[in-house]
Amino acid sequence: MPDTIDLVVPNIVEFNLRRGLLDLDPGVERDLAEHGTNLADQCVFWSDRERVLVLPAGYSADWLADVHAGLGSAVPPVVAPEPATGRLVQDLLADERALAELSAALGGAREVRFVSWGAEPALYALATVLRAQGRTVRLDVPAPGDAWACEYLESKQSCADLAAHLPGFRVPKGLSVTGWEQLRGAIGAIAGDGGRAVVKSMYGVGGYGSALAGGGADGIARFWQTLRRDPFFGTFPLAVQEYVEHTPECPAVDVLVTGEGPPRLEYSVLGVDGLRYRSLLLGPDVLEPGPKERITALGTAVHGFARSLGFRGWLSVDCLLGLDGELYVTEINARRTGAMHAIALAERWAGERVVVHSHDALPLRLAGVPSYTAHVRPVFEALWAKGVRAYPTTVRALGRHRPSLGVIVGAAGAEEAEGIAEEIHRAVNAAVAGAVAPLARPTAGSRS
Repeated sequence: MPDTIDLVVPNIVEFNLRRGLLDLDPGVERDLAEHGTNLADQCVFWSDRERVLVLPAGYSADWLADVHAGLGSAVPPVVAPEPATGRLVQDLLADERALAELSAALGGAREVRFVSWGAEPALYALATVLRAQGRTVRLDVPAPGDAWACEYLESKQSCADLAAHLPGFRVPKGLSVTGWEQLRGAIGAIAGDGGRAVVKSMYGVGGYGSALAGGGADGIARFWQTLRRDPFFGTFPLAVQEYVEHTPECPAVDVLVTGEGPPRLEYSVLGVDGLRYRSLLLGPDVLEPGPKERITALGTAVHGFARSLGFRGWLSVDCLLGLDGELYVTEINARRTGAMHAIALAERWAGERVVVHSHDALPLRLAGVPSYTAHVRPVFEALWAKGVRAYPTTVRALGRHRPSLGVIVGAAGAEEAEGIAEEIHRAVNAAVAGAVAPLARPTAGSRS
């Protein structure tokens, strides 16, 4: 057993549900817990060092073995606590059996390096437990006294503030409102006659907390209905911003903030479905030189500002490229993002020019009950036999009420990577429906 080991803890559910000011109804809590639990499986890609995984109960052992075989590595020890609350770290701390398993899996390692989603109280409590065992803990989030910086940067308010602090940091024009009459008036002022405005809660997640207002009387009526259903709009202030007409490609940069040295910047292009980000492309040349130069300046500036607040760890800056040619910042995520498993795989393949395409939730047909072993594994086995670098990432979502599948693909270019993902989607849907659907064309790539 090495002296230093990574502890991979995808505490996504705790992070998403930690909003003290919000009164989330049980249905929304269930949706966010399900969403976060699905994404937790992506953490198997986050580290390729000696590690222990903490996974939510119910993961597929077959899938875990297949993915690691495809990556050419052994399956690490896995600790899965009893799911009493659905909050992974909270359940771990309450489960003596799981804590004992974790201690045994860490063995004689004197230093434990956390690899987590983001800062929240249960993560700090777990660090305290490990320190009590005589281990040194290296956090990948701010120190407890600086955790406020994470909460602040996550807020939509921080984007408006940074526009005043950092040259070149541009956000869509807008107003902040603190009451219902102000909200109604601000929508009229921003959207005008027949125009549109985007209304944002300070804290949104998983598609909640953002809504489009305008586009005529019907659009306004739908907006108010959305507000009544969405508890993230239950507290003020709210931001009302102009809707920026933009290109389909939304640039983003993930930034690693440490105590010293220059920032590490990882560029991607996000695929947008309405107001939600669904997919990304990451790798060489995914951004044109102009937008890349501007988002590099933005990422570097945000890195310096965040570091001055005591923030440490990963954060992202998401943007829109307006049809007016301007780059607009839409949000900062002060945590690991859905780009992280793509970044980790690109790092594995750093000696090659590989573009990585990731999609979190390809919808599956309801013609049957999707199964990893029966419907998904055969599709990927056919690809692996051809040397294609493609992996399923969120297979526990197969059993949800709206089944879906996450995939990540590495290929020589964006078009090829996206094409492979589309073929996987088609083939799995056909398998679920009972059809025979061989992959349509040979694909390039080599299995790592």
